[in-house]
Parts: sequence; structure tokens; C-alpha cells
Amino acid sequence: MFQRGCKRLGVIFLFLLLAGCSISSTFQPYPHKIAPLQQQLSRPSPSVDLLSSFKRERRGSDKILYNLEHGRAAQLLGQTAISRNDFSVAIAAIRSHEERALVSASHIGASLASFATNDNALPYVGEGYERVLLHHYQALNYLLEADLTGAGVEFRWANAEQQEALNRHAKELDRAEKEAQKKGVGNPAENNEYQRRYAQLDEVAGRLKNSFQNAYSFYLSGVVYELQGEENDAYIAYKKALEIYPENSYVQRDVMRLARKLRMDDDLTALAKRFPALYNATAVAEKKDGGELILLYEENFVPSREEIKIPFFVPGGLVTLAFPYYRGPWRDYRPLEVITGNVAAGQTELLCDVRGLAVKSLQEKMPVLLARQLVRAVSKVVAQRAAKEKLGPFGELGMMVYSVVSENADLRSWLTLPENVQIFRINLPVGEQRLRLQSPHSALGTEIAVDVKSGGKTIVYAVKTGNQFHTATVSFEK
Repeated sequence: MFQRGCKRLGVIFLFLLLAGCSISSTFQPYPHKIAPLQQQLSRPSPSVDLLSSFKRERRGSDKILYNLEHGRAAQLLGQTAISRNDFSVAIAAIRSHEERALVSASHIGASLASFATNDNALPYVGEGYERVLLHHYQALNYLLEADLTGAGVEFRWANAEQQEALNRHAKELDRAEKEAQKKGVGNPAENNEYQRRYAQLDEVAGRLKNSFQNAYSFYLSGVVYELQGEENDAYIAYKKALEIYPENSYVQRDVMRLARKLRMDDDLTALAKRFPALYNATAVAEKKDGGELILLYEENFVPSREEIKIPFFVPGGLVTLAFPYYRGPWRDYRPLEVITGNVAAGQTELLCDVRGLAVKSLQEKMPVLLARQLVRAVSKVVAQRAAKEKLGPFGELGMMVYSVVSENADLRSWLTLPENVQIFRINLPVGEQRLRLQSPHSALGTEIAVDVKSGGKTIVYAVKTGNQFHTATVSFEK
């Protein structure tokens, strides 16, 4: 009798111990871990110790994610060598994960752990849009070091990843639907509360065709290809950027400019019909004197995910499941005023809503996540019944407690990415020019001195995080 009681207590203790492991992220969800880093990067004088930040985490099961955060912070503080190394580690880890056989022991172990606990048990391998931006920001590291060859290679990887992410999503969705059908879950997306909650994300996600392609990566790759003299590749990249974000007048101008230069007459005729006012304004010959200023402006941080809980009926009863979610309200982007000398030269224009990519990515992922959650819930109900049969009410109670406390949403995502990206492009006289970047209706701004080369291009990279501007410049001669 005593032994049986000890056995029951031991089982309950084991359940609680496992549950305690699974809820460690509940006490400090991932967004809370990154918040101090974001706060430091938003101060006028950041004091981030890049050599020690996340030292242990960058070697753990989530090393991809922590290297992304660390590499991004290093880039903002001008430490491109550290950033390149961090991004290289993340890239290598992602490739290793992709090359690993699906039936490998580590993959099976992670999958079983996720079914026993929650998706936080799965190693983080990056969302599709994050993998694209990983190569994008690695290319930017090379670009800021004036290494056009390295930048060009990374942008080709970024562009290839955009297509690969689309293919990978389709396969994941197919596998999840088959697994849900096998477990008799039916169509969980018909849940009214689920539909109501996630329909609200359409306010930002509905503006995007998908999360796997972004105009920022295509546009900046076009700039690099132009600098390398590969104008045909640049034209294709600019056209893709225009297809994704046709409202940006700077992208429109660049497509028209290269269409004329490359004698793409059919394209030019189509562009004249789409943008007649701009076509007439840019029909004059290009200036041969001076040089170009290309401003890349990134604003704030992408929002973090929150947890919501939604009840579902599954075979065996009613369960409450935890899901990641983005909560509004959604504010519009704020353009940056560019002043040269004492003259207002114009404003930046939106090129990429990274917040929208994050929200759209979650929407695309939800059918897979929902199916996996419900299959896991069914498995826990079955385990609860088995515990009752073998261990009695104490076993059932232990399993019930474990099922409740282990139900936590996966809130991991790359949180040092910008909320949005804007661009500005203009011709300036040769020589040193003083620029004032000013936030409208605010005293917040920064001044930069740039060296404009004759016929060349000067790239200014400016990121506003809170009340702080992080800037870098690089110039290229013709």
C-alpha cells in the first residue's frame, strides 16, 4: 500500500517537474528576454556589451535566434565584423538543420518533446521572412564595408530564399493537414473564436500577397547590381520590388530610368500608362554632374507576439489551447524629412512593412500550428485517460495539471528587426554635403556629413530606435 502511494506521488512529481521545465518560458517569455537589449539600443548612448550578450544562448538549441539578435545589435552599433560572424553562424546552423535527415534522432526527439509540452521545445530555425532578411542584413554588412562581391553573393542567396520559403510553407501545410485528418481533428479553422481573433490581423497582413517576398531586399540588391555594372540584373530586381510595392515613387523612377537606358520599349510603354505623370516628369535626360544619395531608413522595432487562449472541442472533450498573436492598434509609418543645407530635399517613402511581414507570416503559419496544437491536445487527452487507468485518480490529476501548465504559446521571433523600411534617392552636387534627417513634428533628428562622388553613389544607412539614430555611410565612385 505504501509503495503504491509512493508510486502515485512520484508520478505526480514527475508530471510537475516536466511541467516546470515547459513553463520556464512562461515566467520569462522570449520577448521579455530581448526587451533589455532593445531598451539599450534605444538610449542616446547604448552600452551593450556585444562580446558577452547571450553568450550561453548563442550556443544553445535556439542559437539561430540569439545569433540573429546579437548580429543585428552589432550591426546597429557599427561592429560589422562581429555581425558578419553572428550571421554566418546562424546561416550555417539553418543549412545544417535543412540538410539533416527528417528521421534523425535529434529531429524525432525535438518533435516528441513538442508533442509532450509545446512548440517552445522545438529548436528555432527562423520564419521564412527572417531567413530572407538574414541574408539581406549579411549583404548589408558587406555593403557597408564596400565589399560589393560579398554583398552580391548574399543578395542572390536572399532572392533564392524567397522562393524556397514559399515551397517550404506549402510542404509544411500539406503534412499538417494530413496529420490532423489522421487524428480525426477535422477542420479546426472553423472555430468561431479562432476566426474572430485572427481575422483582426488582416488590417496589416491583408495588404501583403505573402510574407516570403519583400521589396527591400529586391531593391537594395538592384542598387548593388548597378554598382557592379550588372544593369540587366538590377532592372529585374527593381521590377520585382515595384511588383511588390508599386506605390513607392523612387522605385517607379528607377524602373523607368533603366527601362529607358536598356531600351525596354514595351516595358516603358506599359509604365507610361501606369504612371503617366511620373513618366513625363522623368522623360528628360539624366544629369551627368553630381552624384546620387541613396538613404535607407529603418524605424523602430518589429512588434513582439503575445499569447491568447482559445477553447476547442476535440475527440475526448473541451480543451483550451494557447496561440501566438499580434495585438494592435496599428499605426501608420512616419516619413523622415531630408534637409540638405537649409533646403528641404524631400521625404522618405515606405518600401517594406516588416511588421506586416511578421503578421502575415503568423497568418500563413496558423493552419500548420493549429493542426499541430490540436493533434497534441488529442494526445494529451489520451495520455490522461491512460494515466487514470493505470494510476487511478492521482495519475489523472497529475496529467491534468501537466496538460494545463505545459500549454504555452511559442512567442519567439527576431525582435531587433525594424518595424518598417523607407527609402529616399536624389542627385546632389559633388563634394561634402551636410544632411539633416528630421522626424516630422518632433525635435528628434540627426546630422550627417556625406562625401558625394562624381557619377557615383553614396549610401546612407539610418536606423531610429526609440530616441536614438544609428547611422553609417559608404561611398562608391563611378
